[in-house]
Amino acid sequence: MCTLSFLPVEGGFHLLMNRDEQRSRPAAFPPRLHPCGNLRAIYPSEQGGGTWIGTNEAGLTAALINWYSRPRLSGQAAFSRGLIIPTLLSSESSADASLLLRSLPLHHLDPFRLFLFEATTRTITFISSDGKHLEAVDLPWERRHWFSSGYDEPEATRLRGLTCENSDKESDAGTLPWLRRLHRSHDPAEGPFSLCMHREDACTVSMTEVCLSKTKAELTYHPGSPCQESDGARLGISLRKR
Repeated sequence: MCTLSFLPVEGGFHLLMNRDEQRSRPAAFPPRLHPCGNLRAIYPSEQGGGTWIGTNEAGLTAALINWYSRPRLSGQAAFSRGLIIPTLLSSESSADASLLLRSLPLHHLDPFRLFLFEATTRTITFISSDGKHLEAVDLPWERRHWFSSGYDEPEATRLRGLTCENSDKESDAGTLPWLRRLHRSHDPAEGPFSLCMHREDACTVSMTEVCLSKTKAELTYHPGSPCQESDGARLGISLRKR
């Protein structure tokens, strides 16, 4: 249950992600610097060490959302999907990360969708896994949004897509303040289909923002519902020159 938005800018991009979870789920830890192979990476983390979004000093950024419209697997998972991104952030490029992903026991994981962003090559690699097959495609380097929901994924995708489409008509569309405001939105109504999601059993528990320029990656983690604005915990890392 998430909303992921990508906004390209000169020399980099902004990436915002609302994370929707059960209210009973333990709170995540704020971002910190993690060793990932020979690289350093920034990401917030869960108690088991996994994450849903992160960026490294090579300029590779990764985000993962569940794929609820595909059936879950039976049996015990080989490992948590949250450990995929920390594993891949040891890679210098999206191509290397894609190869590394294929070495993992994905047939023992529930379905997911993974996004790899690389500003130097202006590449978005979209990889989907249904637990049996892995498919990868390159997407155009342009503004876009993706959604997941365990409540009613097709309807959530439709209604959240309409909210995003309507927001394109706003005078500051395409700016970072506009994107932040969109992720705090309760359109069409506060509930399971708004980008800032609210249900009795679940809600949007955080908003994470990655801002990448030619020289630096910065990640800001806002705990709690995005509609309750907070300064957040911010951490930056200088990018290695290639």
